[in-house]
Amino acid sequence: MTRRPLAARAGWRGARALGRGATGRAATRHALALTTLALTACGTAWSEPADAGRARSDARVAPIDAAHEERDAALADAALADAALADAAPDAGPPPAFDPAAWEGAVIYFVLTDRFANGDPTNDGDATCTDPTHPTRFHGGDFQGIVDHLDYVEDLGADVLWITPVPAQVGCGYHGYWADLDDPDDEAIEPRLGGADGLTRLIDAVHARGMRLMVDHVVNHPGRMARITRTRPEWFHPPRPACEALGDPDLFCSLSGLPDFAHERADVRAYLDAHSARFTARFAFDAMRIDTVKHVPPSYFRDHFVPAVTAVRPSIYFLGEIFDEGYGLHDRYLDAGLHGHFDFALRRAIIGALAQGGSIDPVARRVAEAVERFGPARARLRSTFLDNHDVPRFLEEMGARPEGERRERLHLALAVLTTTPGIPQLYYGTELGMRGTYPENRRDMPAWAWRAETRTGAHDGFLAEPERTHAWTRRLVALRRALPALGHGDYVELWRPGGSGVELWAFLRAAGASRALVTFNAGATALSGRRMRLRDNPNVRAEDAAAFPDDVVLVDRLGAASGGSARVEGGQLVVDLPPRSVAVWTP
Repeated sequence: MTRRPLAARAGWRGARALGRGATGRAATRHALALTTLALTACGTAWSEPADAGRARSDARVAPIDAAHEERDAALADAALADAALADAAPDAGPPPAFDPAAWEGAVIYFVLTDRFANGDPTNDGDATCTDPTHPTRFHGGDFQGIVDHLDYVEDLGADVLWITPVPAQVGCGYHGYWADLDDPDDEAIEPRLGGADGLTRLIDAVHARGMRLMVDHVVNHPGRMARITRTRPEWFHPPRPACEALGDPDLFCSLSGLPDFAHERADVRAYLDAHSARFTARFAFDAMRIDTVKHVPPSYFRDHFVPAVTAVRPSIYFLGEIFDEGYGLHDRYLDAGLHGHFDFALRRAIIGALAQGGSIDPVARRVAEAVERFGPARARLRSTFLDNHDVPRFLEEMGARPEGERRERLHLALAVLTTTPGIPQLYYGTELGMRGTYPENRRDMPAWAWRAETRTGAHDGFLAEPERTHAWTRRLVALRRALPALGHGDYVELWRPGGSGVELWAFLRAAGASRALVTFNAGATALSGRRMRLRDNPNVRAEDAAAFPDDVVLVDRLGAASGGSARVEGGQLVVDLPPRSVAVWTP
């Protein structure tokens, strides 16, 4: 069994004391007392970031250097010591506030619940909407199937499980985004996923492992033909073109024909606030991924949704889906109270550079832009990703390339997620080299995925030898756990290609005494003797510069850049790197 991260063994015990689903007495009493408050505009509970260490060692990933491994674990544990919470009695004290440091080092594993594993065939439903051979109907996956395979998620190193929406659906909404809401609502949980009891068992099982659960939540729309569209037809915007006369079509017109809530109405806001508060009180989620954020006014989140939900659960993390490949919309939603957002702009740059063979320079520019625009703290709380259920799988963006090159490019892209500021999100199957465009980007997790000995050879729809990508992903996540700098550190760029034609990207991550120099060669030719400013770089803090004297011995903690080397000469970092490689150097 993987050793639990210290965050799980200490800091999250207090959070879990708030309540486990319907079984948490303190959570239930606290939530009921605050449900009325949740309907008013009140301040979100915040706390200053704690010290930056979050470590996780994994005995099944061979350490590159035992001395470095132990040193980094000690650094991370020391950094956590002040922030750790003792086990709390169910009724002891106020609930914990949101802790940014507890999230900065996280790794999210995203599961489309219906497509992961079928743990209870008795809840599959009839053939009207359940057909495992049909790409857009229920396939039988459920909460119990996730419980049965939490070992797999934990083994990968992820500590946050994100599941798709759980309300009962209209028709064949296997994905969860077509909630059959009503007023008053029965608050039913989709029975084909396992219902409320199954969801509570999943929450308890996740928390028992020191992991966290993030639920997908929708306040923009219910499903087509949901009951509420008949009981409260006045609560929705008119169809096009009438909606366009009301204002911004993104806010006033329907998305894909789904009924669009009129958030400008006080009764709609009150309904959604109460619904979200009751849902949060009933189930002990640690985070919410909020769907279709840019189609909801920022003022609704600022004045209603965020106060309502945080009144019930102050520690919750809000991650918004702002489906936009620029950053123009993001600030207003972060200022409205969301903690993080998915970085679609960075994903597009990664696709262009690593899937489609462009320069890595736009990737470096996007990372630097995010840190500068949002600030280091907010940049570390956004989520970086390669693919999800709404976009093609990363490998589908590549076109025709040799299998070995496809693997190299995917592995580099995964390294970008785990070494740059932000919370990496892994979409189920990407760690195996799963392929597919819609609807095949939502295919079932294969039965052979669960064991290393069956993740070998060729499998239809996947890169050959999936275990190689799985092992690489585990190694990256384990290193991110071992080096607090990668999850919590500041970011200083040392080199980017610019117009040089040299596909080298290098940067320093530093958090306290933990430091890492990350170097990418995204090109097809080796780099030799490439020099860049380090000690006299004006953006490098004096204490970090002092950690790299000319006689320092730099160790590649990933150990994947065969033949690569790094040294410091005259205050400059000098690197040799093989083609399409990444190295993480520590003193």
